[in-house]
This record gives sequence, C-alpha cells and structure tokens, in this order.
Amino acid sequence: MTKKILLILGILAIVGIAVFFILSSQPEPTGESRVGFSIRDYLPFGKSDNLETNGTTTSESDTGNTTNGGFPVTPETNQIVPRLRKISNEPIAGATIFNIGTTTVVRFVEKGAGNVFEAKSDSVAIGRLTNTTIPQIIRAFWLPNGSGFLAQTLVPESEIIETGFVKLKKNAATSTAEILTPFATTIAKLPTNIKEITVKPDSAKIFYYTAYKSSSWYTSNPDGTNAVLVASNPLIEWIPQWVSGNTVMMQTKGSSEAIGYSYFFDVSTKVIRKVGSAVLGLSAKPNGDGSLGIVSRGGTSLQLFSMNYKTVSSVPITFNTLAEKCVWLKDKNPSVYCAIPNQIPKGDYPDAWYKGLVSTEDFIKKIDVSNDISYNVADLSQLSGQKIDVTDISISPDNTHLIFRNKIDGYLWMLRITD
Repeated sequence: MTKKILLILGILAIVGIAVFFILSSQPEPTGESRVGFSIRDYLPFGKSDNLETNGTTTSESDTGNTTNGGFPVTPETNQIVPRLRKISNEPIAGATIFNIGTTTVVRFVEKGAGNVFEAKSDSVAIGRLTNTTIPQIIRAFWLPNGSGFLAQTLVPESEIIETGFVKLKKNAATSTAEILTPFATTIAKLPTNIKEITVKPDSAKIFYYTAYKSSSWYTSNPDGTNAVLVASNPLIEWIPQWVSGNTVMMQTKGSSEAIGYSYFFDVSTKVIRKVGSAVLGLSAKPNGDGSLGIVSRGGTSLQLFSMNYKTVSSVPITFNTLAEKCVWLKDKNPSVYCAIPNQIPKGDYPDAWYKGLVSTEDFIKKIDVSNDISYNVADLSQLSGQKIDVTDISISPDNTHLIFRNKIDGYLWMLRITD
C-alpha cells in the first residue's frame, strides 16, 4: 500500500512540474487589453469589445515607420507600394482622404464591425486606429480632415435610421505593458431618420434633412449641437452636396423616368435658386467653387457633359459615364478624373446601376472639360486582375491619389495617379 501511495505521489509531482513549465513558457498576451465602454450607453447601436490591433498603429503626426507618441509601429518592410491596391479586407461604410505633409492618408470604417483603419501612400501597412465596435453601419460620412465620421445604422427589424457622430480622440501614450489603439472614440447622438448628410469642406458644419410629409433642412455642428432649421420643402427626395462657403447644391434624386433639377441653396440667407438645365435621370457633381458641374443624363443610355452654371450652357464629353464616377481636380484647371466603363450594359439609367441590376468594368481617364481632351490614367482591370465598378470616388488635396469603392463587393481601393 505504501509503495502505491508513493507511486501516485511521484506521478502527481511529475505532472505538476510539467504543467508548471508549459504555463511558464506561454507568451504574454499582446494587443488591446482594456475593457471598452458600451456604445449603447451613447447610441442604441453597437458595443465595445476587446480586440487586438491589426497591423501597424499610427497617429495623426506619424508619417514614417518609427515609434511615435508611445504607440508601436511596424519596422520598414521595404516593400514596393503598388500603384493600385486594395486597402480594406472588408466592405467599408465610408472613407476620407487627406494629406499630412507630403504623405497621403486614407481613413475608413468597416461596415461589419465599425472599426477604423488607416492607410498611407508611403507604406503598404494598414493601421487599426480604434477599438470601438459599431455593428452593421449602413453609411459613414467622414469629416474631410479625418477627425471623425457620422455613422448611420438601422434599428433592428425596423426602417428607423439612427445617426451618431463618432469623434476620434487621441489616446495618451502609456508606459505600461498595456497597448492601446491610437484613438478612442466619443459618441454623440443626432436626430433619428436623417435621410441624407453632407459635410462642409472645412469640416466645421454639416447639412442634413429629415422627411415625413415634407423635408426639413438643418445645419449643425458635426456632433449635432447648434442645430438650426434653415428651410422646409414639399419634396422629400434630395441629394445634398456642400459645395463651398454657405452654398449647398440640392439635386433631386435621379431616375430614368423623371426629369431632374439642381439648385444652389445658401444656408445663411436661406435663398434657393435653380442652376443648370432640367435633365432626365440627372446626376451632377459641382466643382469646388460651384461655377461648373460634370453632369450625366440617363434613360436607356448615358451621356456625360460639362455644365457652366453661370451661363447655363453645356458641352458634351466624348466619353460617357455616370457623374458620380467623376471627381474634380482641386486646382484652377477645369479637369476631372472619371471612371469610364469599358462597355455600358443595357438598362434604364441611373436606376439599373443604383439597384445593382447592372455593373460596369471601369478604367480611369483624366478629362479636360474645356477642350474635351482626355488622357489615359489607369486600366483598373489590368492592374488589379479583377472587375472594378467604381463608386464613391475621391481625390487627395494634392491631386496625387484617388480612392474609390468597388460597388460589386464594397472593398476600398487606392490609386496613385502618376508614377
């Protein structure tokens, strides 16, 4: 009996020593370890959970691959940055592009989890900026300076749209073993059932409208404070675009079965005036000062032309596409970059494209709208090896990079315009 007891005790001792060595060899956990707040304390959507940082973390002033502000960044990989690259691993809700010095920076938020990421023109690394989960974002309207965005979600099992302003707040550097994402978030709730939003180019104000039997137009700070009712209108379907200063373009939503109109609305004087011409299936993109617009006519085919809003005259453009596939260069030269379909499928436009009944395979052209001269910029299919249907196109302030979403799958792409 004594021998059996000693044998059992010996086996237990060996097992205990083995368990001790296994546990002591496990690596220390890394990544985000703090307990996040519940976003439902602020808005009735989303929650916070503990997620590891994905890739390189960055900060607003970090333009290289060095330690900045106490946040770790990955070492230089010496990888060549592709001219065209997919920079999101999930469909995105919205993105913005801006410059820090000579570096182009892109910030975007994923649809599924609401996490914010950042890409830079001088690195292949993608940095995760936040740890706040906001599930199932429908759309995100970014402030142009990248300091926050307006997230829209649907209340489950309803058609109620809820909007919250998500502000990025830089985390303080920590000397502990705890690794924080570069930014925390603060959330502010805006009114429910906001139909459309547009952000002032300097990021200071937003314009939005709600609709029931008529539309009510408001301006406010991005977080919803200082809201002012600036107008009411019997029409309830609008696409607003903040042009510059106090001017917002109000475009009636385009359809192949309806004539569309564009108006300039001054949010300060409350004066509204019609600009341009009546167009079937209208889609319009004004330039930075509101003097010109790139406009597409729909129906059974597409036609692209430039519109002079001062003289109310238009000039056809040789290549045809939807106006929302174009973006104006941010300089005095009246030129646009447009995604031109290799072939335009049969359909009623723009409805068929909006509904996803048709998709296009696009290449990028630069078009001098004054002289109707075009320049080849990029064959997206050749560079990517896949079909890209461009939507939500934007250009960097220094005119060096384009970003756009592939309408087919929702992924975000970044294109260096010149080598």
